[in-house]
Amino acid sequence: MIASLPMYWRQENATAWRRLWTLVRDTSPGLPPLTPPEDLPQDWMDHWRAPDLALSQTCGLPFRAALHRSVDYVGTLDFDLPDTPPGHYYSVVLTRIGEDRPEQNLRLAYNSADSQSGWAATEGAPFAACIPTGAHRASAKAVAQGAADVAFVDAVTWRLVEAYDPDLAQRLAVRRRTRPTPGLPLIAALGSDLSPLREGISHALDRLTAEDRHALGGPRGLVVLEVDAYLALPIPAPPPL
Repeated sequence: MIASLPMYWRQENATAWRRLWTLVRDTSPGLPPLTPPEDLPQDWMDHWRAPDLALSQTCGLPFRAALHRSVDYVGTLDFDLPDTPPGHYYSVVLTRIGEDRPEQNLRLAYNSADSQSGWAATEGAPFAACIPTGAHRASAKAVAQGAADVAFVDAVTWRLVEAYDPDLAQRLAVRRRTRPTPGLPLIAALGSDLSPLREGISHALDRLTAEDRHALGGPRGLVVLEVDAYLALPIPAPPPL
């Protein structure tokens, strides 16, 4: 069996993620330890489709586009974002401090074409250029350094940037936020026993210390959304080359 929680994992909060998972394993002793992102297959789709997947976290776009028929949906962490339904999130639209040009004429830095928050959240807006970076933090850094003009960054990731990269955050301004969409789904191999897993995650989140909660970006609970809430969103066209 294999388990991971890679999407908000950073070197600075890896220990907190492991402590959260230890609390989950207290109620389900058969679960494996967490595998850190750097030890996952290069293609995370292979990991997410593993027949022995105990738990992982994916993005809403690959879930609805490719995964929903081959995995079980476990639930969605609720990060208690302001003015946002439980289990949902949004992107913050970042530009450099002091710049206020029309958004349509800017160079976009985006993490990947299969990202809900970094690409799909742009909703087809026109850009002067689209620059792939491989990670939300790298997109923010590209804007701060002038290699791009705008980036759409997951609001929880932005919380982590503000907490752990204050020098980077202070060079950026939040121009606006996008409309909320369902957050990053937790998934397990098809045919998994979901009830004890959901109970274990909820129990662990209830026992999380305030310090660890902050380190992880603020998870407050587990929400089980309707899978149709993910599937109802359109599949975006890929970024132009």
